[in-house]
Amino acid sequence: MAGLTDLGPARVAELDRSDMLGAIAGLPRQLAAGYAVARSGLSGVFGEAAAAAPAPPARPSGLVVCGMGGSAIGADLVLACLPGLPVPFAVVRGYGLPAWVGPGTLVVAVSYSGDTEETLACAAEALERGCTPVCIASGGALAALAGEGGLPLLTVPAGGQPRASLGYLSMPLLATLGAAGLCADFSADVGESVALLRAGNEALGPQAPDATHAAKQLAGRLYEKQAVVYGAGLTVPAARRWKGQVNENAKAPAFWNELPELDHNELMGWTSLPHVAAATLAVFLEDAQGDARLQRRAALTAAELEARGVAVERVQTRGASRLARLFSLVQLGDYASFYLALLYGVDPTPVGAIEDFKARLAGGAGA
Repeated sequence: MAGLTDLGPARVAELDRSDMLGAIAGLPRQLAAGYAVARSGLSGVFGEAAAAAPAPPARPSGLVVCGMGGSAIGADLVLACLPGLPVPFAVVRGYGLPAWVGPGTLVVAVSYSGDTEETLACAAEALERGCTPVCIASGGALAALAGEGGLPLLTVPAGGQPRASLGYLSMPLLATLGAAGLCADFSADVGESVALLRAGNEALGPQAPDATHAAKQLAGRLYEKQAVVYGAGLTVPAARRWKGQVNENAKAPAFWNELPELDHNELMGWTSLPHVAAATLAVFLEDAQGDARLQRRAALTAAELEARGVAVERVQTRGASRLARLFSLVQLGDYASFYLALLYGVDPTPVGAIEDFKARLAGGAGA
């Protein structure tokens, strides 16, 4: 295993050619700017006619957010912070909308590139059903659709990776829900989150000492291990985010699940194949203010896995508000996956296998 001394500024300069570290450290800035700019851009959108389409419903009967990958995880995170959302909701990762979607439904289409085919299909279907989708994109076909149809468009900065633009993609959704009357003003929670993440950057940057560095130490434990990440309640979307970040940044396999569901099936999967258990690190993401029943389940499940030979890491949220607690986990996972990439000797940014597959899917080379 590469030593943790390999994870300092020199190693970063050698491998991080597209500045993924800068994007990770930029999360607090993205949260602040994404929320403020979106709130300003949404002024007067709901309840008034747009240029060529009816306004989105001021009091929606339901909510659907359409997106894929890094453009969808922001919806999971935002909705986890709104346990009292007063309408039915769904996050759609695919080509079609739920049967219950109609003119009274608020549909939000999120595609960082603006060219995600699944999201474009959902936006087109929303229009056919009488909806006026709110579009969040950096450009592409989705922005063009919004321009042609007079649809509300929240433009995010272009030129990065979707997963590295989480603040820009998630905060416009939160602002949209506020403008639609589905949640209260989140300015104070965003402010707390920004302050917490700025402090986190100081503790988790490459210049911080290795011995007390939570992300570097976690990367060291993950090195050459199969990662499984478990969430419960608030932390479920963070577990999904961690899984995706290990996949895309470190180019390594990782999996996720949630409590209490995994205790009813996956737990049995650790009762055989001890060589698989020995090659695994299970990371439990636990909410310090979460349901006591879930906290007890996490502790008992972790003990059960350790008894089966699985290495376990338990991570607690930090912060007061749900938003701050959730993004504290996102930040740690982003940094840990970044340092894991450095341990593997790979540039964290490129996702060649995904891009090649999309090209073949679109009828390019090898189709």
